[in-house]
Amino acid sequence: MIASSARILVADDEECVHRLLRRALPGEAYRVVSAATSQEALARALAEVPDLIVLDVHMPGQGGLEVLAELRRDCRTRLVPIILLTGDAAPEDRVRGLDGGADDYVSKPFHPSELAARIASALRRSRADVGANPLTRLPGSPTIEEEVNRRIDAREPFAFLYVDIDRFKAFNDVYGYAKGDAMIRDTAALLTEAVAAEAASAGFVGHVGGDDFVLLCRPSGAERLAQHAAGLFDEGLAAHYAAADLDRGFLECRDRQGSWHRSPLCALSIAGVTTERRRLDHYAKVVELASEMKAYVKSRPAGGSAFAFDRRRDR
Repeated sequence: MIASSARILVADDEECVHRLLRRALPGEAYRVVSAATSQEALARALAEVPDLIVLDVHMPGQGGLEVLAELRRDCRTRLVPIILLTGDAAPEDRVRGLDGGADDYVSKPFHPSELAARIASALRRSRADVGANPLTRLPGSPTIEEEVNRRIDAREPFAFLYVDIDRFKAFNDVYGYAKGDAMIRDTAALLTEAVAAEAASAGFVGHVGGDDFVLLCRPSGAERLAQHAAGLFDEGLAAHYAAADLDRGFLECRDRQGSWHRSPLCALSIAGVTTERRRLDHYAKVVELASEMKAYVKSRPAGGSAFAFDRRRDR
């Protein structure tokens, strides 16, 4: 049994497949959404980012393997487990799918309980492999480090953006953990949206933990990405605060000593380092430089979201 409700996208033009899976997957553990065409499957996958996709290889319009390739190119769905369904038994078709990034292959006709077991197994593997944050389901610290090291080893130019929600503790103390979790989830969603818009296949979004995130992209698009993310966060603040707090522009809360003080509204601090100016040859160095820049950004007077990039050059 999966611990939290998992969103499963079933992309198949046969209605009987959708009916079978809805019966086989318990409603308290899964939420099944459907797509009948490849175009609908792509649109729903990119808009909703499910936890797992069951994808028919032979669908009207664009084929399932082409859809698979597009999903693997997009930063939003690159790590989503995908199980392919097909009526073909040819080994070469299975090899093509697995080589293209599929996590498993199931032949039609299938037994619903077997496919349900494969779905549960793929979800467990995926969450263990990426160290996914249970709240946002974004890749955690181990995968962030692995992705940075991959780019270093490949000598691939990249920008590393460290994202922190300023004054989140005060918000959490005043509004409670449920509201705090909602802000974290919404921040994860808007960061993913910004990366998809500005970085495309070169983008990556990770959740270090708490209110800290990491974005990766090409150096040329780093400032646009930071600006986009900051703008989305500031635009969405109204959904999280009471009207009176928004009008005042601050919260009244107690510090650890029990004294009342005013805490400005939350904002993003985004600190960036890129391979354009620094020789980033080790993950620890990347994190060290980004932490220095984060301290600089957070030292600014309270206000809206802001970002800064390391302009220093190696000697």
